[in-house]
Amino acid sequence: HEAFIQKKRQNTINNPIQYFILLIITDGIINDMKQTKDEVVAIANERLPLSIIIVGVGDADFSNMDTLDADDEPLRHSQTRKLMERDI
Repeated sequence: HEAFIQKKRQNTINNPIQYFILLIITDGIINDMKQTKDEVVAIANERLPLSIIIVGVGDADFSNMDTLDADDEPLRHSQTRKLMERDI
């Protein structure tokens, strides 16, 4: 994710009118939830002009998506213990 952030930061400096959308399409099963939460926290704390949209497909249990949404409780990075600074 570091290369993505660096490239988008440079693009934003060169063209401040850019906005990015990360679309996550899922069947509800996340096998790497800790890593996914860590990445969301890292991206949120970079303050890039970015939103994340999560789309559920199928009839599986989507309760993990509520966790990633972080409306009720901000996500915390598992290693740095930092909370996400903004809702994306």
